[in-house]
Amino acid sequence: MSKKVTYFLFLFLVLLLSPRIVNANYEAKFVADGTCSLKPGSTGNCFYSDTTFKSLVQKAYWLDTGDEVTVITSKKPVAAPEKGNGSECKTTFSYVQLIYKNNPYYGYACTDNIKVANVSDELKKEFQEAGFPESYWADLSILKEAHPKWTFTAIPTELDFQTAVNNMDVGNKSLYQSTSSSTQGYLSTKPEHYNWDTDKFKVYDGSSWYAASNETIAYYMDPRNFLSDMYLFQYESLVYEKDVQTLDAVKALLGNAYISKFADYFFEAGVTYEINPVYLASLSKVEVGGGTTAPAAVSGKEISCSLTDGEYPKYKGYYNFYNIGSTSGVGCSTYRGIRYAASQSLDTDGTPKADNYGRKWNTEKKAVLGGADFIANSYVKRGQITSYFKKWNVVYNYSKKNGIKSPPANYTHQYQQSVFAPTTEAEKTYRSYYSQGLIDSPFIFYIPVYKNMPASTSMPAQGNPNNRLKTITIDDKKISGYSSSTFNYKITVPTDTDKIKVSATTINSAATVSGTGTINLKEGENKLSLKVKAQNGDIQTYTLVVTRTPSTEPIVYPKVEEIVKETSYLTNGEYLYNFSLSTKVTTFKEQILKISPTAVVTITANKKEKTSGNIQTGDIITIVSGEDKWTKTAVIYGDVNGDSSIGVLDLLKVQKHILGSSMLSGAAKEAADVNKDGNITVLDLLKVQKHILGDSAISQK
Repeated sequence: MSKKVTYFLFLFLVLLLSPRIVNANYEAKFVADGTCSLKPGSTGNCFYSDTTFKSLVQKAYWLDTGDEVTVITSKKPVAAPEKGNGSECKTTFSYVQLIYKNNPYYGYACTDNIKVANVSDELKKEFQEAGFPESYWADLSILKEAHPKWTFTAIPTELDFQTAVNNMDVGNKSLYQSTSSSTQGYLSTKPEHYNWDTDKFKVYDGSSWYAASNETIAYYMDPRNFLSDMYLFQYESLVYEKDVQTLDAVKALLGNAYISKFADYFFEAGVTYEINPVYLASLSKVEVGGGTTAPAAVSGKEISCSLTDGEYPKYKGYYNFYNIGSTSGVGCSTYRGIRYAASQSLDTDGTPKADNYGRKWNTEKKAVLGGADFIANSYVKRGQITSYFKKWNVVYNYSKKNGIKSPPANYTHQYQQSVFAPTTEAEKTYRSYYSQGLIDSPFIFYIPVYKNMPASTSMPAQGNPNNRLKTITIDDKKISGYSSSTFNYKITVPTDTDKIKVSATTINSAATVSGTGTINLKEGENKLSLKVKAQNGDIQTYTLVVTRTPSTEPIVYPKVEEIVKETSYLTNGEYLYNFSLSTKVTTFKEQILKISPTAVVTITANKKEKTSGNIQTGDIITIVSGEDKWTKTAVIYGDVNGDSSIGVLDLLKVQKHILGSSMLSGAAKEAADVNKDGNITVLDLLKVQKHILGDSAISQK
């Protein structure tokens, strides 16, 4: 079946349903490979959308060993035609359901190739002795039936699975390419990666690479999701095997790509550095692209990069077939790789060091061979012996026990950040071997095993995850102190208010909200729920407790001064202080409203209302409680320039004030008096300096 790794078919353990159930559907897997006659050069078994065998199911063209289908037993099998399309099957076709790109497809597939994974006692023993837990056995047995010469070796990582996932879920270690809202559900919504209010994900590379979610990382790290022909080769040893990894296999993998003209170099590199040349070609095709025109990284054309911190030198006549040194960043990643190709590590006498890998790479051959030398010595010979381990480095414990010198620590030294890179490379490698008739060679696959593995892992739901509200209004007025991340509100209305109109708008246009409209109120508390459903199906509930004040109970509004006294904030005349450098506008409002839900809090800066960001020196804070109104100016001592941080600019402002060259006034002057003695002197300057140096933090009390 023609697949993209992004939407890999989910694999589950296959269990026969009770034989007492008549006409019950059952899950099974494909176990044999054959050429699909309507798709020349493809692998697998034809999947027809109808019984006339004139069409294939659109977007899902063939099935490979290990792919899961559900046999629909309510439709009887149909006989295979004697010639033409469908004649590749010698018996009957069964009606099955196939899940592809999270969508169901229905069609006819050859019954002979549909198998239920019954693990024989012999295979159980083999898998147990190889070190695999039972959750691997069903899929491995299907692969073993299709390819008897294949050997599976378990690599015990000695790591807790979720702990390993969490360690790969840090910063920009694990990225996912998303070009549409349909795949945004696979991305991380941690605060450092995503802003709920703007519905923006942080870009880590190019224009479409974002941090993957914990679930997505777990799915791609779980080997059991990829125990099928097309993706198994991410566990193939990267050590060169001359009987299998031939020049023809390299050429088959590269096809008509521009880099195919360098097939001989890839093969020579594999032989020279004892690394799988088919893998090298696959890696290059993934890294620089498989187009028919020269990719920028291997064109030799002039390349430059201009970043915010200055102009970088231009390079021309250099090549990098594996994107080595192309560290992630918004723009210029290809440039970084060319800069690496053009650089050298030199000893004091000016001669290249051993770790120079043939640089400068000013010819295609130098780049192909030098890059292979780098991969072999930096990864394969240090224990990262498969494509999987080059991305997910969890093999330190195993490497140490098996005599590998200086293996990189777990969770470090990853070749790429893309979570699906190993599966993409595996697919290309598999197709190459298949086209050369090498697929049944005696391959050895090194498959990781973790401690405490879950029963299964799966990709998150598709679609944008934003299930937050931009606004909530009652009778066309915004709720006081509203924040998209606050989900509970208490609201009081006059006794004569017997109904209200509740309206809400979502941050993301694909999200929907229910519970709005005209609501009848009884006296006392009325609990209202607004349910926001994101495009990916996630639901967030906002709860409004609307109290209709009984006519006998007048509304009592506390004094603003009493409200503030219950917080940690302090007043000094016209100023309000004791904020931290990271006190958010929304946090301050929530603290006031928690004490008095009827209060109205407004924060302005430069005569404009602030609804987000941090409290800064000079912000005007107005709190209204009933008829009592209270206005103060925020002061963060040391934050003289009002940017909610203490740095060199603040130090300069204090210095200029002391020297008399630029006098401070108002909140800025108050913020400069960090020792609060009523004067701005060298003592204040020293305190700001010590804060910047990290010697002594400025007290806000």
